[in-house]
Amino acid sequence: MAAREFIYQDRIVAFLDVLGFREKLEEFEQDAQAKMNEQGAEYLESQKVNEFVNAFLDTIDTLDEDNFRSYLFSDNICITVDYIANPDLMVSLLFAISELFYRLAQKGYFLRGAIAVGKFIDERRIALGVPLTTAYLMESKDAVYPRILISDEYYQLLKENLAENKVRGYVGLDEKLLIKHSSEFHYLNVFYHVVRKEDKVKFFTDFREKILDNLNKNKMKEKIYAKYLWLKDQYNSFLELYMNDLIFQEEDFEPNNELIEQLKTLKI
Repeated sequence: MAAREFIYQDRIVAFLDVLGFREKLEEFEQDAQAKMNEQGAEYLESQKVNEFVNAFLDTIDTLDEDNFRSYLFSDNICITVDYIANPDLMVSLLFAISELFYRLAQKGYFLRGAIAVGKFIDERRIALGVPLTTAYLMESKDAVYPRILISDEYYQLLKENLAENKVRGYVGLDEKLLIKHSSEFHYLNVFYHVVRKEDKVKFFTDFREKILDNLNKNKMKEKIYAKYLWLKDQYNSFLELYMNDLIFQEEDFEPNNELIEQLKTLKI
């Protein structure tokens, strides 16, 4: 059999990790129930595993299979994007990750991770290259909180394409709302995803409940508590900005006083 040749291509690579997943694995196993298949053989099934994996698959299934590849292994998620022919995908990825962040948060799981860009070998069974290593190191060393870091190279690439109107499906998008900054780090504003949701109250309520739940669960675990305290501050800050300003700028949407009053009650 002749040896194959593998080609480096330009790719955006996201590496995501689920916070506190070791404890979740034990929950999955404890949740597993014995069942019988049609042939009468016994097997184990966990409803919590089903919820976790389906939240991932439901989000990934909305992506363009020709340009996106995804891998789920234990608590790690890798998503690669072929963006050269379609720069819109640079932004589509950010909204897809925001949706995944939200769907998993609804189930009580919070993500942290990083996104990088560069030359990459991207095959159905092979993901190999510097961007994955870069994203992995950023996630493991710098992400710290439940946030998705964005490499300088990717951030500059996105800014340039938006400024030159190459991202045609998102003309007028203000990257300052989608990407936040802290010292030397850039990170995804996952709460900005509310602009794509019809039920604004449900979106913020879901996040509020799960952030509070994790704060209460981890009161005696200072390192973990600090992570959710950071997320709480991010949530409150964006909610304040949204209900006082951004909500009035949304196209094809007119908020009423009742909605604004409801949002005011959702601060943590």
